[in-house]
Amino acid sequence: MRWFLQVMSGQMRMRLAYPWGFWVSLSLELFVVASINWYLWSAVLASRGGADFPGYTLRTLVLYSLITSILRKVQVNSDQFGGLGDDIYSGSLNKYLVYPVSYFGFRYAMHLGGSLVSFCQSFLALLLFWVVFALQDIQLPGMTSLLQFLVLVFLGVSLRFLINAVLQTLAFWFDQVWSLLVLFNFLIQLLGGQLIPMDLYPDWARNLLFYTPFPLLAAWPAEALLGKMSWTGFFQGCGMACLWLVVFNGIARFSFNRGVRNYSGIGA
Repeated sequence: MRWFLQVMSGQMRMRLAYPWGFWVSLSLELFVVASINWYLWSAVLASRGGADFPGYTLRTLVLYSLITSILRKVQVNSDQFGGLGDDIYSGSLNKYLVYPVSYFGFRYAMHLGGSLVSFCQSFLALLLFWVVFALQDIQLPGMTSLLQFLVLVFLGVSLRFLINAVLQTLAFWFDQVWSLLVLFNFLIQLLGGQLIPMDLYPDWARNLLFYTPFPLLAAWPAEALLGKMSWTGFFQGCGMACLWLVVFNGIARFSFNRGVRNYSGIGA
């Protein structure tokens, strides 16, 4: 456990070494996302005669889009198009295989450290935007909402890591896994409620998507922070998240162990 904390803290110090780059990138991203969603949802509401969606005003919809955008930034980190896949292609995996610790544990510690730094900075920016822009429509989250949000964010970060690991272990057999990661991002946007709140989906779609891992990566944490999640829904979501964590952890480790058997380490 000590090595895990050391790896995680080392990654955090590395991410904090150049904070201005992160803040510039984050500010530009939030500005672009807020601008696009403001004009998009304004047009949608105008087509409805100016009537709001139940529970969602224009400002709430824009705030929702910012929350899901920040969640993506926290979950992805620098491991989305790197990490395990790059280690396999470059041969860098060799050095990790001789470490006296689990490779997945080492990578997860790095991922968690980076996600923690990204989360603290991104959440601060979100609160500033919330106070300036959306406070008149929706109050700041209370302790219940924050607790639900933090737990779901942690589960989402862990699940995103494992799903990416599953996709990137395919680099043992394929020359390119980048397209699979892009496809997965698209599925989160479409099926996870990253672009549109899942409350606006048809009932049959919400009921079906509940049994998939996608809502945990976007919709559920955002709903929790906005105070729209009950304790019953929270515990059901956590149970479903734990199930998918076990499933993808098993698949990732099985795929990795099979791939390592024929791994040559060329390029190291």
